[in-house]
Amino acid sequence: MKNSLKQMMRTPVRTGLFLILVVVAALLLTLGTCIWLKGNRTLAQYEDRFVTIGTVRQVPDSFEQTLEWNAETKDYDVRKYAQYSSYYTPEDMFFKEAEYIAGPEQRAFYISYGPEYLMYSVSLNPSALSRGALIAEFKPMEDCMPDESVKIQITKVIGGDQRMEGVVDNFCDHMNPNPQMLYKDKTYVAILNSYLYIHGSMYDELMKSKNEVHIGLEYIPGSLATGLCLPDGSVPEDVFRGGQEIFEVTDGFYETDAGQRLLNLAQSEGIWRQCQPVTGTNKTCLLMPFYNGQAYISEGRDISEEEYAAGSKVCLAPKKFMENNGLSLGDQVKVQLLYTDTRVNAGRKFWLDGSIGFYSGLVDTAGEPLQVFESSEYEVVGIYDVTISGTESIFDPGADELIVPMESIEARDGKNLLACGPMTDATASFQIPNGSIDAFLKAWAAYGNGTDKLEITFYDMGYSQLKAGIENMKKISLCLLVAGVILTVLLLFFFSHLFITKQVQRTAIERSLGMRASQCRRSMLSGFVLLIFIGAVAGSVAGTKFSGRVSVVNAGQSYYETTYTEGLTNTGNEVALEEAADTQTPAVWSTLFIVITGVGIALGKMNRSLKREPMQLLSERQE
Repeated sequence: MKNSLKQMMRTPVRTGLFLILVVVAALLLTLGTCIWLKGNRTLAQYEDRFVTIGTVRQVPDSFEQTLEWNAETKDYDVRKYAQYSSYYTPEDMFFKEAEYIAGPEQRAFYISYGPEYLMYSVSLNPSALSRGALIAEFKPMEDCMPDESVKIQITKVIGGDQRMEGVVDNFCDHMNPNPQMLYKDKTYVAILNSYLYIHGSMYDELMKSKNEVHIGLEYIPGSLATGLCLPDGSVPEDVFRGGQEIFEVTDGFYETDAGQRLLNLAQSEGIWRQCQPVTGTNKTCLLMPFYNGQAYISEGRDISEEEYAAGSKVCLAPKKFMENNGLSLGDQVKVQLLYTDTRVNAGRKFWLDGSIGFYSGLVDTAGEPLQVFESSEYEVVGIYDVTISGTESIFDPGADELIVPMESIEARDGKNLLACGPMTDATASFQIPNGSIDAFLKAWAAYGNGTDKLEITFYDMGYSQLKAGIENMKKISLCLLVAGVILTVLLLFFFSHLFITKQVQRTAIERSLGMRASQCRRSMLSGFVLLIFIGAVAGSVAGTKFSGRVSVVNAGQSYYETTYTEGLTNTGNEVALEEAADTQTPAVWSTLFIVITGVGIALGKMNRSLKREPMQLLSERQE
């Protein structure tokens, strides 16, 4: 080795250049391998934490305009309502190329009557008056035309909070362009729904005061027609639809059709404070609050796939509901389904702040009170909590909302249907494999069965951006790897020619002096291989260090605003990632590859020289 190194040191520039090029080749090989392995390991390490779901919204066919009288402005307001010729269903989304992990599904939420439980809206202020809606008899404080806010006294509550009897409040026949005169010596009865702020002379008088004043709300009369709808979204015929809403109470009034209808409606008025929403699904992650992290299981476990498939009587219950009722994990919750809503999700009627969106007309098409259509007991296997963002969202969960397997609800075909509608982002979703969005959209476009009427929005927790960035980095790493291999082979061939083939005279002299072939190989190759080893180790170590500064995760980030970018996949609740740790394996393999390749090429050239006679080699050199 000593003689070999001395020989190489006689050409220091050539030797130094060779060493530098070996370092560069090893660096490229190691850097490319490290980046490629890091990308693969990072994706594989976190693959199970990513979930890709799509939400579905049916586009309206048109918008219908209707006119609604506004007593405050003394003019008609234009109301626009989305029109659909028919509703698409999840079955319309099944096609041959579709690869679903779960769904698609269109969720209904059901309203369960639970007088034995303390609901969230009541727990906030148990003694608060329930003023939202009443069925009550009332007297005007003076003869008046209710085309603006007037004062009335509630004399008898037929349905609703009985404590409202004797209360003086505001009233207006707000949506009637031709209201009838009210007289203070007569008693009237109506459905009283809380509406907007007072207006008219009552409001003007308040504004004249220099003191701080409270602007109250007013009651308006409600229709006696049934609030049920048909599965296609239409409303059934009802003699009270569009008819009289304020009735004078006379002898025998409650024996009339209108009086009987009011008594039947009164049986369910005010029960909202004793109701909770129940939502059926086929997988918890299809519910956006659980997908985006707004809701999370704080105790117990999630409903299993087997329980979802079998329709087991198990549920996820909110933490507040469990605490308010002294329940714990494993307890049974009684569910008595009374109403069905397929138009919105529970969060649009049972708000997290305790407010409740009331329905009206809670009688069937025959005018009879609605009855519980399914009663069950569900075991609480998981307790979930909710983070309140401070901004209202269409995806918000409902207060006291129970999550149950969809298959566990036997009468899920629209019993007591209070509202129905098309698939929306908050009620329809499905899950597909990660990274298959482009393939799905291509197949969906080719399917063509109403694809122009259904808008799909994907959420993948940032998987698409991460994968695209990692794939780009892997392409770069392959380029580095190929460049490293090519550079390694070329420089080893070239410098082995300079250091070995060009040194045939030295080999001939050594053999003439009696050295064996093995001794000649050691003498010639030892220094060459040592340089290769030193350069390979140095380059591999440097490549490993550099790869640690290359982030495959950050390569998938967007450095510009993408909120309004057309066709962009929403990231949803992004997964927090840590890149796979670097290992020394790529450095070891790169070093071995360079050394073995170098030794192989050098031995090949050396053996060719050893096969020739020394005198022939010397004579060629002399020539």
